[in-house]
Amino acid sequence: MAPGVAAVALFFSCLGLMAYYSFLPSLGMAQVGSGFTLDNYGEFIGDSFNRAYLWRSLRVATYTTVIVLVLGYAVAYYMSFCSPRMRLLISVLLLVQFFTSYVVRTYAIVLVLGRYGVVNETLMALGITAEPLRLLFNEFAVALGIVLVAIPFMVFPIYSSIAAIPPNLLTAAESLGATRLKTFFEVILPMSMPGVAAGVVIVYLFNFTSFITPSLLGGGYFDMIANLIYDQAMNTQEYPLAAATSVIALVLTVAIVYALQKMFAVTIRGAER
Repeated sequence: MAPGVAAVALFFSCLGLMAYYSFLPSLGMAQVGSGFTLDNYGEFIGDSFNRAYLWRSLRVATYTTVIVLVLGYAVAYYMSFCSPRMRLLISVLLLVQFFTSYVVRTYAIVLVLGRYGVVNETLMALGITAEPLRLLFNEFAVALGIVLVAIPFMVFPIYSSIAAIPPNLLTAAESLGATRLKTFFEVILPMSMPGVAAGVVIVYLFNFTSFITPSLLGGGYFDMIANLIYDQAMNTQEYPLAAATSVIALVLTVAIVYALQKMFAVTIRGAER
């Protein structure tokens, strides 16, 4: 158990050090004073620029998670009832993402959405548009990139839950006269809620803390909270402020995860009844 305990201790030590820095006074670029202050938290909360980053991240993470849930559930449902060969093909296509560099995948989206990318070239060739559309360096590009990258994290938990449903339950529902739609809402959906809960929590955290996708697809025009923390720590080198921003994001994340778990716990208990 020693390696695991050491890893956990290191993890919480880093969090503790970050929290400690958040209460230290800042003396300018890369300069940290001694003592205790709440000025860093007050500076973040009192600055509408910083609050806009936080609100933007929450908003994007929320609606992209909903989109990923709808798309991911559809893929997981199809995987559960398609042929083994098709299921294997879909699984391979999803797993390939985990073996491909995150940066490479994001740049692939740049090639598709760029000024002279596949989408713009197709639209102009069909005469739909006379000039290239601005599909990059905005909220649309960032949201699309986040959705495409996060789908596998939603599909596999939901697929595992649906695949674990005993086939005789579906057969019993059909024998009692239930339509496929009614079987889905009365049997499949309630019993797949544990997978939905796991997928939503994972994807929401992944989307909220996204850094590379907003950095590359936002191009500095649409950043999120992780980009703000990076800028505070690496560019302006305001370490206490960066630490305070990180603590605020961490506490907010924990609160959201707790609320989601409570919400899904109630839903799952209702489905079990």
